[in-house]
Amino acid sequence: MSSPDLPIRPEADLSFAGDSVRLEGALHFAGKFLLDGQFEGEIEGSGRLELGSSAQAEGRISVEELVHHGSSEGDLVAVDKLDLRPGCYHRGDIQALRVQISPKACLEGVLKMPDSRPDPPQDPTGNRNRKKLVVGIFVLFLAGAGAPVAIQKVPLYLQAIEERLSRFGRLIPTMDYSSAGGVPEKDDDVQDELLEKAIRFERNGIFPMAVTQLAKAAKVEGVKTPVARFRLAKNFARLGRSDDAIAQLVNLLKKTPDHIEGRVLLGDLYARAESFQKAAFAYAEAIRFDPADVVLRRRLEKVRVRLREGKPAPGEVKKIPSLEALLSEAEELIDGKKPVQAAKILRKGISLMSEEPRLYFQLGSALTEISNRDGAIDAYKKVIDLAPDWLDAYSRLGALLEAGRRYKEAVVLYRRAAALHPSNLEMLVRIARLERARGRPNEAYKLLLKMRKKHPKSKEILLELGMLLWESGKAKESKEHFREVLKIEPNSAPALNRLAWFHVVDGKNLERGIELSKRSLEIRPDTPPYLDTLAELYFRDKQPVKSIPLIQRAIELEPSNRYYRVQLDKFKRASR
Repeated sequence: MSSPDLPIRPEADLSFAGDSVRLEGALHFAGKFLLDGQFEGEIEGSGRLELGSSAQAEGRISVEELVHHGSSEGDLVAVDKLDLRPGCYHRGDIQALRVQISPKACLEGVLKMPDSRPDPPQDPTGNRNRKKLVVGIFVLFLAGAGAPVAIQKVPLYLQAIEERLSRFGRLIPTMDYSSAGGVPEKDDDVQDELLEKAIRFERNGIFPMAVTQLAKAAKVEGVKTPVARFRLAKNFARLGRSDDAIAQLVNLLKKTPDHIEGRVLLGDLYARAESFQKAAFAYAEAIRFDPADVVLRRRLEKVRVRLREGKPAPGEVKKIPSLEALLSEAEELIDGKKPVQAAKILRKGISLMSEEPRLYFQLGSALTEISNRDGAIDAYKKVIDLAPDWLDAYSRLGALLEAGRRYKEAVVLYRRAAALHPSNLEMLVRIARLERARGRPNEAYKLLLKMRKKHPKSKEILLELGMLLWESGKAKESKEHFREVLKIEPNSAPALNRLAWFHVVDGKNLERGIELSKRSLEIRPDTPPYLDTLAELYFRDKQPVKSIPLIQRAIELEPSNRYYRVQLDKFKRASR
């Protein structure tokens, strides 16, 4: 089934691979090619490539024109034009002559726009006018138990190509995606690195890219292989790929039968699919390993009740709306300053899909907008119950707990989040920041020093130490910490802004301060405190006229901030 963003019928000169296709190797094409499945390797073409919203590509892409709806990782080179559509995600460097980027696109990397066209990819057919898929250099490794190459509803002239691909696929041993086949690597470091990448994608809610990393981690024979398999199953479940999730869990439980979380998730997936007999068996097996778990016993009792009742009559079945459509509608309402309506829609969705964490996450956002702090706290707690590794939920819940002065709960929450993975260092830094905000600088300082011994190159810890020392009146030591941050991360906007502010304080070398402040705004434009820093520097440099538009922009972004209005009056008086 092709993506809803894509044409139902392919154009006459368009070759494409649907969302059930998984490929590895090298793809060379001419004309137009539409990819809506998974591809790992190098893509090169002399025509137009479109990545659908279900596409997951990893590796270098070099084409004439690229339209991007999906997820990708690696270098992108578009000789003519690159169009990044809403919802797309790319991690890696980009080079293109012309670029169009949607505000809802997510990018990590460097964008290069040369004065002249990049070197075009060579026409693999020797004829740039030919609009057909070139299969001669196509190396395929098919993933999924017995999965054929699915080129859907292809034009007649491509049917022969499809037949040849199918015959070629039968000659290649099929890779079992559920058991992560292939020659396994024996390298725990590789596995750790892949898991860290996956967790970063999960934090940002980019689950398709997390799946790509976790699938690789599951291939590695290491101590954390069960962890990789379980996380992979969870991400499949989040993406609505229940069959893939179940296959991963079945394979996981063959090797680690005492994995209780795996058995519980398997039961949940079977229950959601109304396979109540299988769900009951999965829950019963989990209880065998943990007889004291009351929650598990309740779940088992629920599915047993459903087994006794039987399935409802066709006329009684509720029509369940599309999850993606529901989430999209709620997001638009929140963005359109209609959080009350968004909350109603989300609660209706929760009544039909009570185990979907994304609905609770959006509900938390909507309730926060209408200042229903307790309701938002409950919503984010539910997210963490359903998806314990969703880091952004911890961040938002922690902020709400702090705002409600529930400091002890916030500290417990941050420690729990930090324990999920060693890379979640920011959560421990939040504890130090909380101590500082509560007027306990000595406790914060001790905690930060202890953390720095374990993580001497952490810019988060150095930034927090710099701020703490600054507030304690130790400007010299504070400045050294911010400079150290820039050695580790030259584009750290907070460090650049703080160093720029030192020039405001001492009134020396204001030009250097202006330069640092401008750099911080290039990295994080429209950040009110950074706008205020640059405005104050211009004022000290006797250029108050330049200060006025900057502080006016800060007021637009934070209209309730009275300090910025005082600043505006000061700059206006100085400019008269």
